[in-house]
Amino acid sequence: MPYPTERASRLGHVPTVNSAAVKAAFQRWTVAQAKPQDKTSVTSLCVPVEALPEVNGGADVTMAITVDGSDSEVEATREYPTIKVGYIRVAGSLLDINKLKSSRSNGTINPIELRRSYESYAFDAALPGSGLVLPGNSGRGTWRVEIDRFLRESTIDNRSIDNPEIPDLTLADALLIMHGRPASPAKDAPVRVCPSCATKFIAGTEPRVTRDGGSCPKCKADLYLGDVLRTHDEYVEEGSNQTSMTRAMVMAERLMTLGYMDSFVSEYDDAEEILRRTIFITDGPLALFGAVAPLKRRLTEYNAALYEWGVQKGLTLPLLVGIEKSGRFVEHADLIKDLIPVNHVMHLTTKYINKITGRPENHAYGVDEFYGRRFIYRTSSGDPLVITVPPKSGILPYRGDGSEDLSSYPTLRVICEVLDKVRTRLYPNALIPVALAHNAASLPLGVGHSVLRAMAQKGIGLPKNSQIRYRSPF
Repeated sequence: MPYPTERASRLGHVPTVNSAAVKAAFQRWTVAQAKPQDKTSVTSLCVPVEALPEVNGGADVTMAITVDGSDSEVEATREYPTIKVGYIRVAGSLLDINKLKSSRSNGTINPIELRRSYESYAFDAALPGSGLVLPGNSGRGTWRVEIDRFLRESTIDNRSIDNPEIPDLTLADALLIMHGRPASPAKDAPVRVCPSCATKFIAGTEPRVTRDGGSCPKCKADLYLGDVLRTHDEYVEEGSNQTSMTRAMVMAERLMTLGYMDSFVSEYDDAEEILRRTIFITDGPLALFGAVAPLKRRLTEYNAALYEWGVQKGLTLPLLVGIEKSGRFVEHADLIKDLIPVNHVMHLTTKYINKITGRPENHAYGVDEFYGRRFIYRTSSGDPLVITVPPKSGILPYRGDGSEDLSSYPTLRVICEVLDKVRTRLYPNALIPVALAHNAASLPLGVGHSVLRAMAQKGIGLPKNSQIRYRSPF
C-alpha cells in the first residue's frame, strides 16, 4: 500500500503485463458462465407461462408495492479517513397499475399521469462507522445501540395505503411480526449468541428480547432487540463497515415489505381482496446473506403461514417477488436470452446454477440463504428478468432431494404476467415499480457524497479545517 501522497511509476504496470506467469494464468482459465454450446441445456429448462397454473384471477392484480434502499459510507474527514459515517435510505412506492396503463399513449408514458399513478414514502438513518462512539461505549457497543435505535425509530407509514386510521409501524414492530404469524406478532425474539460473552445458546434455550431489550442469563449483560439481526458480528473497529450497513439496509427493506403485507391482514376487513390484487416487489433476490442469513428461516415460516391463511380464504399467497438489477445471474440471463423463447420461464436447477457459478456439481446451493427460488423470465418484449419467487407452504427452496418442481411455485404465472405489464425501456431490463422506488431511495454519488460528508462533519462537530476540499475530476 502506498503512503497517502505517494504515486506509482507511470510505467509500473509494464513488468506485470510482460510477466510469463501472468500470461500463463490466463491460458489456464475459462469463463464459468460462458454461453452453452448445447442449446438444449437451456431450452429443456424453459416452460411457457400459459402452461403454468393460474391463481387468484390472474389479471386482477392492480397494485404494486415496491421497496428499495440505498446505503453509503463516507469518510467524515479527508485528514483522518478512518473515521466513517454510514447513511441508509429505504423507500416504498405504491403503484396503481390501472392508472399506469391509462398514462400510456402510442407506446409512451405521460409523465404527469405517471406521477398521479403512484405515491412513495421513505425514511433515513445515520449509523456510526469506525472511529465514532457513544461516550463510555466501544465502537461495537455503539453500533449495537444505534442499530436498536434505528429499528425503534424508523417508521413504516401505513397511512399511505388509503386508511389514515391505521397506526404506523416501526421496523422493530416488523421484526416481531417476522417472528410471529400473520396478524399475530411475537412479543419477543431470540438472541442466539450473546454479543458480550459470545455464549452460543441451544435452540429453545436462548434469551429473548422485547422492544425494551433483555439480558444474557450467563453474563447478565444488556441485550437489545437489534441484537437479533447480528449485524454487529461483521462490525470492524478499524476499517470500512459498508458490509454491516448493507446488511442493515437489506433487513430494513425486508421488514418494510413485511410490515405492509401484515398490515393488510391485521387491519383491513377486506384483506383477502387487497392481497389478491396486490403484488409486493423487493430489490434483490429473496435471500439473506452473511450475519443476517439465519433470519431467512423466519421469513420462510412467515410466508408459509401466510400461504396457509390464504388457502383458508381461497387465495394463493403471497404475491411476492424479488427483482435483481445486477450481478452474476443478470449477466448470465443477458448472455443466454436468445435461447429462451419469449414468454417462457427458465427453471434454474441447482445443477445448472452450480455449473455457471463454478461450484461443485453436488454443492447444496442456496439452502442457508434463500427463502425463494430464482427463475429467468423472458418478457413479451424479449428482455430477461431474473426473479425470485417464494414456494408454497411445506417446501424449502433448493432442497437437495430433487423433488422440487414448478408446481411448488403456484404464484409464478401471475407474477410473470404482472411484471410484463410494468416493463419500461428507461433502463435495460427495467420495471417501472422498481425504478420509481429506486428513485425515491437513491443516494447520489459525487456531489451527494460531499454533502453527506459535510453533514457528518457539522453534526459531529469536527473543526473547520476538515471541510470539503474540491478536487477537479480533470
